[in-house]
Amino acid sequence: MSFKKTLKPLAIIITLFLLGAAFLVENVLPYSGIKPRRHKPEDMLWLLPKGVKPEDYGLRAREINIQTPDSLSLSALLVESNTDSTLATVVLLHGISACKEVHLERAKVLADEGYASLLLDLRAHGQSEGEYCTFGFQEKNDLRAVADTLAKLFPTRPMAIWGASLGGAIALQAMAVEPRYSFGIIESTFDEYNKVAMEYGADMMFGLRSHWLTDRVLDKSGRIGHFEPDSVKPVVAAARIDRPVLFIHGDKDARIPKWFGERNYEACPAGDKQWYLVRGAGHNNLWKIAGDSMRVEVLQFLRSVNDGR
Repeated sequence: MSFKKTLKPLAIIITLFLLGAAFLVENVLPYSGIKPRRHKPEDMLWLLPKGVKPEDYGLRAREINIQTPDSLSLSALLVESNTDSTLATVVLLHGISACKEVHLERAKVLADEGYASLLLDLRAHGQSEGEYCTFGFQEKNDLRAVADTLAKLFPTRPMAIWGASLGGAIALQAMAVEPRYSFGIIESTFDEYNKVAMEYGADMMFGLRSHWLTDRVLDKSGRIGHFEPDSVKPVVAAARIDRPVLFIHGDKDARIPKWFGERNYEACPAGDKQWYLVRGAGHNNLWKIAGDSMRVEVLQFLRSVNDGR
């Protein structure tokens, strides 16, 4: 085969590859983060082995809806404490593409310790309204509306927040603007949106990490979702939080490396902050790997917060 005959199919392959890459960058990646797949509780059975209803966990709950500042309706479950008195209401925030029911196990831990909880479907997730996820840009204001709702329902009861992954990033940003959240628990979250976007983008781009590519994708994501990706920096929010925070991360987390969480912890000026590294844990299996030690760590933190009041 002559060189010219070899060159022609090679050129076609390269052209098709470049066209495919361009399509991916312009029409797939900008939507991949901000338009998460909606999952029903039944889709999350791998995280919910006991079932998808509060009563499967020995919990009493009722459904409520919360109106956001931009007029979206968010779906929530309000779970009662399993003790005679209630110490506080803890808002539970799930990760990307999940739903509020994934936190039923955490709600059980809280209920048995005397805490009520509010399990929230974030905007664009579960049964809540909204088309786009903005990684805290809009959601921190949604959490102000949640605080307003809880204050009306329980005027004298303290409130707090507990978020995992995306929920952790939102929790930090909410605590920075809403002082009514008296303490927080932050699991496996990132410090800056552009950094975690690069990590997730590398999974789709054969390991390629490019600042130029990430900036281009996020710029378009921001225009689609009407938010400012560059301003989504949980580490900056963490630097404004002076209330107790327990930071938890797995040292084998391949999605959100532990040093992202360490930056948030180090930035937080709270004197009673805590850092708990789960040895051998990845992104979604902290509770499985840590076992009872995770529960003990959380309960010790909750008791220290209550003793400090």
